[in-house]
Amino acid sequence: MNLLSLLQDQLGDTLVDQASSFLGESKSNTTSAMSAILPSLMGSLISKGSSESGASGLLNMITSGGHDGSMLSNLSGLFSGGSSTDGLLSSGGSILSGLMGNNMGSIVSKIAGFSGVSESSSSSLMKMAAPLVMGMLGKQVASNGLNATGLMNLLSSQKDHVGSMMPSGLSGIGSLLGFADGFKDTVSSAGSKVVETGSKVVETGADVAGEAAKTGGSMLKWLLPLFLLLLVGSYFGFRTGCSAVDNTVDATKGAVDKTVDVAGDAAKGAADLAGDAADVVGDAAKGAADAVAGAFKSINLPGGTEIKFAANSFGDKITSFLSGKGSDLATAYTFDGLTFDTGSATLTEASNTQLDNLAAILDAYNTAEIRVEGHTDNTGDAANNKTLSGKRAEAVKAALVSRGVDTKRITTIGHGQEKPIGDNATDEGKAQNRRVELYFTKR
Repeated sequence: MNLLSLLQDQLGDTLVDQASSFLGESKSNTTSAMSAILPSLMGSLISKGSSESGASGLLNMITSGGHDGSMLSNLSGLFSGGSSTDGLLSSGGSILSGLMGNNMGSIVSKIAGFSGVSESSSSSLMKMAAPLVMGMLGKQVASNGLNATGLMNLLSSQKDHVGSMMPSGLSGIGSLLGFADGFKDTVSSAGSKVVETGSKVVETGADVAGEAAKTGGSMLKWLLPLFLLLLVGSYFGFRTGCSAVDNTVDATKGAVDKTVDVAGDAAKGAADLAGDAADVVGDAAKGAADAVAGAFKSINLPGGTEIKFAANSFGDKITSFLSGKGSDLATAYTFDGLTFDTGSATLTEASNTQLDNLAAILDAYNTAEIRVEGHTDNTGDAANNKTLSGKRAEAVKAALVSRGVDTKRITTIGHGQEKPIGDNATDEGKAQNRRVELYFTKR
């Protein structure tokens, strides 16, 4: 799945047409800038989410910022000025600060120089696009029930797409985003050598076919290990995007060249090699599918209801606790699929999946009782924050009651900014502090 391609398909020409008019830039220059901005934003997300802690911070940014992808369904007027655009720029500025930090100015400057737009326009375009990219990611998080590990794996799968969609001519931007410069050139060069070497293998088989009948020997024991070395070395080289690809392919190519003089049963060897290569590719595909499937767990609740959760997610943890495998009642379980409209206690549609699942779990374990606690960061008035956090906890309770959970089984409290778990001096810390937690008061 290529998230950037999905986003571009959904945006169409809307962003470019409206933004170029709003900023007073030509459509061609704006298009050029956006071709660099979107992969740059995705690249910064990949870099930020390359660790468990970074991915956890991104999840909190997505949840607390309400980035559920809903704005992608209503792009009209977002980039044409007025309060909608102002809100978009403000949200984007906050996202970019958390993602790019001190590198923001350098990236803005490079994109401006590449595309021909002013640095001011480059900055504005990045701020406009950031909530859209974050929304696309948030939509995948909500629809797939991803936890930090799942998000980290999803972002890792986008590296090749970012490399292929980043325009050439942006020297130095790769290192600012956490990607090696020249990545595309390295892959292209290595790819050419793989093709060249593969062609040599085929050519070798054809050249010695006539000699096979004379010698009667088998070249399989020579050629198969070399072919497999080529396949495995090339695969891992492409996966890492490093210069080891060149070394592996060059060494293998040299070894294959030397086998030209080896007489053997070429016809049989070629057929066997084709079958072995197919097995290797099939095993690799199966392994990838198994890895994706392994990220999710199917859980049978009492009563027969089956629910699937991402491994180590909120749903996985609470069902483990209720089945007797979890820790004690003092454990806090942080919701990872709830989002609210900014500055309000109104739950978004993206929250429904997690609320539906929680209601089903509480229905299956009908003696369990819970306490829902709301928290905020330290932005704004402390008293208002406490009120908002309490209302958000109440909103979760009301949503569960509407799904059939007895109101007597749920208590709520709002702590506001009183119990931070992150550093409020950083955007990532603030995102961690904006959370809703669940405690079990009775199993």
